[in-house]
Amino acid sequence: MHGTIFQLEEKPLRFEEDFACEEDFYEGFVGIIADYVSEDVDREEEINYFVTYLGKYGITYNSEEQSIIFPKGFKEEYFSARFFNLKKFVEELIIEEFSTDSTKVWILKNLINEKYGIYIYSRQSSWITFDEFVRYNLKEGQEYYIGTVLDYHF
Repeated sequence: MHGTIFQLEEKPLRFEEDFACEEDFYEGFVGIIADYVSEDVDREEEINYFVTYLGKYGITYNSEEQSIIFPKGFKEEYFSARFFNLKKFVEELIIEEFSTDSTKVWILKNLINEKYGIYIYSRQSSWITFDEFVRYNLKEGQEYYIGTVLDYHF
């Protein structure tokens, strides 16, 4: 299966060395999360998918600058449905399922942090899941500039 890595930076990317490349993922990502990372991707198509996916949360996308602004309240809106699904899921979970390597444990982990979804890369924090980015790094109202877009296979 395939996933996408988006480079998001707080400042515009002006020079070639500002952009991420496959080699930035060789240590720690390839072999642990992914089989490989590739620059062979339709960048515009992937950005359009990303922007459409985030559109329901009220982001603002500037195609000219290739930037995104996450509005105030984005974090709560983004996690809201998963939070309520998580609460319901935990209520129905039984100890036998929780204490084994069951599919339900995988679902539970994924509701908290989607391991094989979208990844965000920045020069400041390296690579993290989109969920981690939203929780720990996202500054609502901050403009983020899209750099490299990569494909990964897991």
